[in-house]
Amino acid sequence: MTVPYVDPQPEVQIVEVDILGTDLLAIVVRCLATTRLGARFHCVSPHGRAVDLTLTEIRRYPRVTVTEVDPPHAARLVLTGTGASELHLHARDVLQGINPVA
Repeated sequence: MTVPYVDPQPEVQIVEVDILGTDLLAIVVRCLATTRLGARFHCVSPHGRAVDLTLTEIRRYPRVTVTEVDPPHAARLVLTGTGASELHLHARDVLQGINPVA
């Protein structure tokens, strides 16, 4: 019996919220499951508004950007999406999403 390969779904735990702007969120995270550039995270603001975020940058070191990060590594992620500033994210919050098709 052949078992189809299932791509891991991105999952990160916030260590620190670095920048929070109108349509931008930069966070330092610990990776819990492989997370790739272009991953989408669907969040809900405290007011019940849906906020869709797209991962646009993964920075492992100050001058090193990568296309994915895997456990147990840490990285600084930049996510963009309308309404990002409405989210009240804190250290230890976990974000789960959907990786883009490889």
